[in-house]
Amino acid sequence: MKKIFLTLTLSLFTCVLFAQLKEGHVAYKIETSTDNPDMQMAVGMMQGSTMEVYFKDKFTRGEFKMGTMMTMTTVSNETTGDVLMLMSGMMGQTAIKSNSNETAKDTVLNKKPNVDVTLTNETKVIEGYTCKKALMTDDEGTVSTFWYTEEISAAKKGQSYLSEDIPGFPMQFEMNKGGMKMTMTVTKVDTKLSGKTSDLFNMTIPDGYTEMSLEQMKQMGMGGM
Repeated sequence: MKKIFLTLTLSLFTCVLFAQLKEGHVAYKIETSTDNPDMQMAVGMMQGSTMEVYFKDKFTRGEFKMGTMMTMTTVSNETTGDVLMLMSGMMGQTAIKSNSNETAKDTVLNKKPNVDVTLTNETKVIEGYTCKKALMTDDEGTVSTFWYTEEISAAKKGQSYLSEDIPGFPMQFEMNKGGMKMTMTVTKVDTKLSGKTSDLFNMTIPDGYTEMSLEQMKQMGMGGM
Protein backbone atom coordinates (compact mmCIF):
# COMPACT_ATOMS: atom_id res chain seq x y z
CA MET A 1 0.00 0.00 0.00
CA LYS A 2 2.89 2.36 0.78
CA LYS A 3 4.22 1.83 -2.73
CA ILE A 4 0.83 2.77 -4.23
CA PHE A 5 0.70 6.03 -2.25
CA LEU A 6 4.27 6.92 -3.23
CA THR A 7 3.47 6.17 -6.87
CA LEU A 8 0.39 8.42 -6.73
CA THR A 9 2.50 11.13 -5.15
CA LEU A 10 5.33 11.18 -7.65
CA SER A 11 3.68 10.00 -10.84
CA LEU A 12 1.89 11.93 -8.40
CA PHE A 13 3.30 17.62 -11.18
CA THR A 14 3.53 27.40 -24.65
CA CYS A 15 2.89 30.43 -26.50
CA VAL A 16 -0.59 32.01 -26.56
CA LEU A 17 -2.18 35.12 -27.98
CA PHE A 18 -3.91 36.29 -24.79
CA ALA A 19 -2.75 37.51 -21.39
CA GLN A 20 -1.86 34.54 -19.22
CA LEU A 21 -2.22 34.36 -15.46
CA LYS A 22 1.39 34.04 -14.22
CA GLU A 23 0.86 34.54 -10.50
CA GLY A 24 -1.72 32.94 -8.30
CA HIS A 25 -3.03 30.14 -6.14
CA VAL A 26 -5.07 27.15 -7.33
CA ALA A 27 -6.94 24.72 -5.06
CA TYR A 28 -8.02 21.23 -6.10
CA LYS A 29 -10.49 18.79 -4.62
CA ILE A 30 -9.51 15.13 -4.87
CA GLU A 31 -11.93 12.25 -5.27
CA THR A 32 -10.92 8.57 -5.12
CA SER A 33 -12.78 5.37 -5.91
CA THR A 34 -12.10 1.71 -6.70
CA ASP A 35 -13.82 -1.42 -7.97
CA ASN A 36 -11.30 -3.58 -6.13
CA PRO A 37 -12.53 -4.70 -2.66
CA ASP A 38 -8.91 -5.01 -1.51
CA MET A 39 -8.42 -1.28 -2.17
CA GLN A 40 -11.42 -0.05 -0.19
CA MET A 41 -9.34 0.66 2.92
CA ALA A 42 -6.82 2.67 0.88
CA VAL A 43 -9.64 4.70 -0.68
CA GLY A 44 -11.04 5.40 2.78
CA MET A 45 -7.66 6.65 4.00
CA MET A 46 -7.50 9.01 1.01
CA GLN A 47 -10.75 10.76 1.88
CA GLY A 48 -10.29 14.47 2.53
CA SER A 49 -7.25 14.71 0.24
CA THR A 50 -6.49 18.14 -1.24
CA MET A 51 -3.87 19.80 -3.39
CA GLU A 52 -2.89 23.45 -3.64
CA VAL A 53 -0.52 25.10 -6.09
CA TYR A 54 1.14 28.51 -5.65
CA PHE A 55 3.10 30.06 -8.51
CA LYS A 56 4.85 33.29 -9.41
CA ASP A 57 7.53 34.03 -12.00
CA LYS A 58 9.72 30.91 -12.14
CA PHE A 59 8.72 29.60 -8.69
CA THR A 60 6.07 26.96 -7.94
CA ARG A 61 4.94 25.41 -4.67
CA GLY A 62 2.70 22.35 -4.53
CA GLU A 63 1.06 21.11 -1.33
CA PHE A 64 -0.47 17.65 -1.60
CA LYS A 65 -2.39 16.30 1.42
CA MET A 66 -3.02 12.57 0.97
CA GLY A 67 -5.88 12.04 3.42
CA THR A 68 -4.59 10.79 6.76
CA MET A 69 -1.51 9.21 5.20
CA MET A 70 0.93 11.90 4.17
CA THR A 71 1.46 15.54 3.32
CA MET A 72 3.97 16.39 0.62
CA THR A 73 5.18 19.90 -0.22
CA THR A 74 7.35 20.56 -3.27
CA VAL A 75 9.01 23.93 -3.89
CA SER A 76 10.80 24.45 -7.20
CA ASN A 77 12.81 27.17 -8.89
CA GLU A 78 12.73 26.71 -12.67
CA THR A 79 15.60 29.15 -13.23
CA THR A 80 18.13 27.27 -11.10
CA GLY A 81 16.50 23.84 -11.26
CA ASP A 82 16.53 23.56 -7.44
CA VAL A 83 13.76 21.47 -5.87
CA LEU A 84 12.87 20.96 -2.20
CA MET A 85 10.49 18.13 -1.29
CA LEU A 86 9.09 17.83 2.24
CA MET A 87 7.18 14.70 3.29
CA SER A 88 5.40 14.34 6.60
CA GLY A 89 3.32 11.39 7.75
CA MET A 90 3.62 7.67 8.40
CA MET A 91 7.28 7.72 7.38
CA GLY A 92 8.15 10.61 9.70
CA GLN A 93 9.40 13.96 8.43
CA THR A 94 11.74 13.74 5.48
CA ALA A 95 13.35 16.40 3.27
CA ILE A 96 14.90 15.84 -0.15
CA LYS A 97 16.90 18.51 -1.94
CA SER A 98 17.67 17.98 -5.60
CA ASN A 99 18.28 19.78 -8.86
CA SER A 100 16.04 18.94 -11.80
CA ASN A 101 18.74 19.94 -14.28
CA GLU A 102 21.21 17.47 -12.75
CA THR A 103 18.58 14.75 -12.31
CA ALA A 104 17.67 14.99 -15.99
CA LYS A 105 21.23 13.95 -16.83
CA ASP A 106 21.12 10.90 -14.55
CA THR A 107 19.73 7.89 -16.42
CA VAL A 108 19.25 5.99 -13.16
CA LEU A 109 17.30 8.64 -11.24
CA ASN A 110 15.54 10.09 -14.26
CA LYS A 111 13.51 7.10 -15.41
CA LYS A 112 10.90 9.10 -17.27
CA PRO A 113 8.12 6.81 -18.49
CA ASN A 114 7.31 6.64 -22.16
CA VAL A 115 3.95 8.29 -22.78
CA ASP A 116 1.82 9.04 -25.81
CA VAL A 117 -0.26 12.23 -25.65
CA THR A 118 -3.33 12.81 -27.80
CA LEU A 119 -4.65 16.38 -27.93
CA THR A 120 -8.33 16.80 -28.80
CA ASN A 121 -10.59 19.71 -29.73
CA GLU A 122 -13.09 18.81 -27.00
CA THR A 123 -13.56 21.68 -24.52
CA LYS A 124 -15.30 22.53 -21.27
CA VAL A 125 -15.18 25.37 -18.76
CA ILE A 126 -13.79 24.86 -15.24
CA GLU A 127 -13.92 27.76 -12.77
CA GLY A 128 -14.34 30.20 -15.66
CA TYR A 129 -11.36 28.92 -17.66
CA THR A 130 -11.79 27.29 -21.05
CA CYS A 131 -10.09 23.90 -21.05
CA LYS A 132 -9.11 21.42 -23.74
CA LYS A 133 -8.97 17.66 -23.33
CA ALA A 134 -5.79 15.59 -23.60
CA LEU A 135 -5.30 11.84 -23.22
CA MET A 136 -2.01 10.44 -21.94
CA THR A 137 -1.25 6.75 -22.44
CA ASP A 138 1.72 5.17 -20.67
CA ASP A 139 3.75 2.16 -21.80
CA GLU A 140 1.44 -0.16 -19.83
CA GLY A 141 -1.62 1.09 -21.72
CA THR A 142 -3.05 3.07 -18.80
CA VAL A 143 -4.90 6.18 -20.00
CA SER A 144 -5.04 9.39 -17.94
CA THR A 145 -7.39 12.24 -18.89
CA PHE A 146 -6.34 15.88 -18.57
CA TRP A 147 -8.37 19.06 -19.00
CA TYR A 148 -5.90 21.92 -19.40
CA THR A 149 -6.11 25.66 -19.95
CA GLU A 150 -3.63 27.89 -21.74
CA GLU A 151 -4.88 30.88 -19.76
CA ILE A 152 -2.70 29.96 -16.76
CA SER A 153 1.09 29.68 -16.95
CA ALA A 154 3.08 28.12 -14.09
CA ALA A 155 6.64 26.77 -14.02
CA LYS A 156 6.39 22.97 -14.22
CA LYS A 157 9.97 21.81 -13.77
CA GLY A 158 10.34 19.83 -10.56
CA GLN A 159 6.56 19.46 -10.09
CA SER A 160 5.64 15.91 -11.14
CA TYR A 161 1.87 16.53 -11.23
CA LEU A 162 2.31 19.45 -13.67
CA SER A 163 3.24 17.23 -16.58
CA GLU A 164 5.51 18.83 -19.16
CA ASP A 165 3.97 16.48 -21.73
CA ILE A 166 0.63 18.32 -21.39
CA PRO A 167 0.41 21.90 -22.74
CA GLY A 168 -0.98 24.57 -20.46
CA PHE A 169 -2.10 24.17 -16.84
CA PRO A 170 -4.17 21.15 -15.68
CA MET A 171 -7.57 22.17 -14.29
CA GLN A 172 -8.70 18.57 -13.95
CA PHE A 173 -6.96 15.23 -14.33
CA GLU A 174 -7.99 11.66 -13.83
CA MET A 175 -5.61 8.75 -13.35
CA ASN A 176 -5.77 5.12 -12.29
CA LYS A 177 -2.93 3.65 -10.24
CA GLY A 178 -2.92 0.27 -8.55
CA GLY A 179 -6.66 -0.13 -9.07
CA MET A 180 -7.46 3.23 -7.49
CA LYS A 181 -9.07 5.95 -9.59
CA MET A 182 -8.15 9.50 -8.59
CA THR A 183 -9.77 12.64 -9.99
CA MET A 184 -8.39 16.09 -9.15
CA THR A 185 -10.47 19.14 -10.04
CA VAL A 186 -9.77 22.84 -9.50
CA THR A 187 -12.33 24.46 -7.19
CA LYS A 188 -10.72 27.88 -6.68
CA VAL A 189 -8.37 30.22 -8.52
CA ASP A 190 -6.82 33.28 -6.84
CA THR A 191 -5.15 35.65 -9.30
CA LYS A 192 -2.78 37.14 -6.70
CA LEU A 193 -0.71 35.75 -3.87
CA SER A 194 -1.21 37.19 -0.42
CA GLY A 195 1.48 37.51 2.23
CA LYS A 196 5.22 37.15 1.73
CA THR A 197 5.98 35.11 -1.36
CA SER A 198 9.54 34.65 -0.09
CA ASP A 199 8.10 32.42 2.66
CA LEU A 200 6.08 30.37 0.17
CA PHE A 201 9.10 29.67 -2.00
CA ASN A 202 11.69 29.32 0.77
CA MET A 203 13.95 26.32 0.18
CA THR A 204 15.38 26.07 3.69
CA ILE A 205 14.72 22.69 5.32
CA PRO A 206 12.52 23.26 8.42
CA ASP A 207 13.55 22.05 11.86
CA GLY A 208 12.53 18.48 12.62
CA TYR A 209 13.04 17.13 9.11
CA THR A 210 15.62 14.47 8.25
CA GLU A 211 17.38 15.07 4.95
CA MET A 212 17.96 12.23 2.51
CA SER A 213 18.97 12.02 -1.13
CA LEU A 214 16.61 11.37 -4.01
CA GLU A 215 18.42 8.10 -4.65
CA GLN A 216 17.86 6.98 -1.04
CA MET A 217 14.15 7.73 -1.35
CA LYS A 218 13.88 5.66 -4.52
CA GLN A 219 15.65 2.77 -2.80
CA MET A 220 12.95 2.85 -0.12
CA GLY A 221 10.28 1.85 -2.62
CA MET A 222 10.40 4.04 -5.67
CA GLY A 223 13.03 2.13 -7.63
CA GLY A 224 11.93 0.56 -10.87
CA MET A 225 8.78 2.65 -11.27
